Amino acid sequence: MALLRDEVHSTSKDGREVVVRSATPRDARALTRLLDEIAAEPEVFLLLRPGEFSARDWKKRLAEATADPGALALLAFVAGELAGNLALRPDPHRNSAHVGVVGMSVAGVQRGIGVGTALLDAALAWAADHAVSKVELSVFPHNQAAQRFYEARGFTVEGVRRAHFVRAGHALDEILMGRLLEPAT
Repeated sequence: MALLRDEVHSTSKDGREVVVRSATPRDARALTRLLDEIAAEPEVFLLLRPGEFSARDWKKRLAEATADPGALALLAFVAGELAGNLALRPDPHRNSAHVGVVGMSVAGVQRGIGVGTALLDAALAWAADHAVSKVELSVFPHNQAAQRFYEARGFTVEGVRRAHFVRAGHALDEILMGRLLEPAT
């Protein structure tokens, strides 16, 4: 897993400090709590179900990611509390190795204050500096706030996969979004 050179500091819309740093296996318990909390929300924003992955599972995943120099795992903290995470991994196909696939989540109480912006800005800067020329992600159609967030940051809709996922007995479409990156100067 690639690492950020330094922590990235910014200020949230409500004046608190947001710190973005690389995740480590030691963060597994906190990451598990965050993702279980988001997965338990009544509105489905993640494919994960609460309790689907244990801290041991996340610790193993984070440790395995350290072997991939094209992968990046970030955490964002607000006032010392874990508020969000972002994972960027290279597309597995040789002919699209220049594409980074992003997954991001932010705790419900921290949405809309700049946590997602801090995570995404750090990841995009890192990606542009590491030969990633396109970033892609997906969102559910009912998550219109996330769609607007990504569109405001230069992502465009590239397609829709109809009824691609089933969660709680309901078919969910997946909106695919992408953004081309300028090389770092």
